[in-house]
Amino acid sequence: MLAVTGAAASWGLWSLFVRPAALPPATFGALVFVIMATITLPAALRAPPVRWGREACLLLAANGVCDATNVLTYFAALQETTVAIAVLTHYLAPVLVALLAPVIEGERVRGAVPAALLACAGLALVLEPWRAHGDLTGAALGAASAVAYAGNVFVVRRLVPLVGAARAISYHSFLSAALMAPFAIAAGVVPGLHALAWVASGATGLGAVAGILYVRGLAVIGSSRAAMLTYAEPVVAVVVGALAWGEPVGRLAALGVVAVVASGLWVARPAPRQ
Repeated sequence: MLAVTGAAASWGLWSLFVRPAALPPATFGALVFVIMATITLPAALRAPPVRWGREACLLLAANGVCDATNVLTYFAALQETTVAIAVLTHYLAPVLVALLAPVIEGERVRGAVPAALLACAGLALVLEPWRAHGDLTGAALGAASAVAYAGNVFVVRRLVPLVGAARAISYHSFLSAALMAPFAIAAGVVPGLHALAWVASGATGLGAVAGILYVRGLAVIGSSRAAMLTYAEPVVAVVVGALAWGEPVGRLAALGVVAVVASGLWVARPAPRQ
């Protein structure tokens, strides 16, 4: 639980790296994946041998596609609109996971759907998107990243037990980088040393380290609980938006934070003993 929450909280810092780098979303995302893949490759090569069956290969491919889509659209949303609108629409994902988990995984977490709805209401109070003047493009990009992120949660939970966390992070990152490369080339921007420093810092801490923590925790606690605990990300993101980017936090923010934290604790509580 702590691993998932810590990883998610660190992801709320992404705007501190995406915006100063001032790169097109595809260029930033492709570089992040290359760095993540390279950093985690030694651990992947040292991991115990596994048999690459058809299921593992298909899951790895799905992981690469979902994560490339998620990163490309989310980074684009952060550049297109406010952190509030980008994060709020991106965090439709846990609601989707909570709704689909009983169908896809047969996993029923007590109160998952009401807790997801409570968390969304809390996020609305924290982020107050009605006060921002974002556009439909930014909101649509955030919602698209939510769909890709939700799909990735189900894929990763099946993939990690088959190949291990390090392999899942490294190998899928190579694939995601290859998928994003054409878009990065089309953007026609060559990053300078300043931009590369921001990319490398974000990719190492928020990408590789947080990614391994998250996928290991996901395999243990399940998709619904993991999805709910990642609500730590938007709480951190809105604080960063206020302090670093001057995006105001409304008076209802305190109530919203309580609702978000309460929803995560509710679904993460241990099941009662029979």
